[in-house]
Amino acid sequence: MVVNVKAEELDEAIRDQLETYNADIVKAINKNLKEVADKTAETLKKGGSYKERTGKYTPDWSVTARKTESVAQGESYSVHNRKHHQLTHLLEKGHVTRSGSRTRAFEHILPAEQAAQEMAVEAVEKAVKSANGGI
Repeated sequence: MVVNVKAEELDEAIRDQLETYNADIVKAINKNLKEVADKTAETLKKGGSYKERTGKYTPDWSVTARKTESVAQGESYSVHNRKHHQLTHLLEKGHVTRSGSRTRAFEHILPAEQAAQEMAVEAVEKAVKSANGGI
């Protein structure tokens, strides 16, 4: 797009173009990170190596979006267990039982978190590349 501006208006024209570019990138990043959060929640909903007796723990994973107070004004996403959040640490790390023995730890959140971090980096790179026209 070609824009004709006077020399006195050049700084404002550049600022406007950069703000538009920034808004496009933030929008694309938010969309891609939402997809990453949704995929992570779906992974956790599938369950782990633990045998769930009641079937109530795994379906309750969900994603919550929060506005960030940063310069970019984007969103952050939190993947959490809505109803059984108190069980997440007990399953992930193991715990002491009433009899004094220790239960086995079933790491299922850490692998999902590590995969989400890798997907998030790819999502941001994808958003920036698409905003730059694939450059």
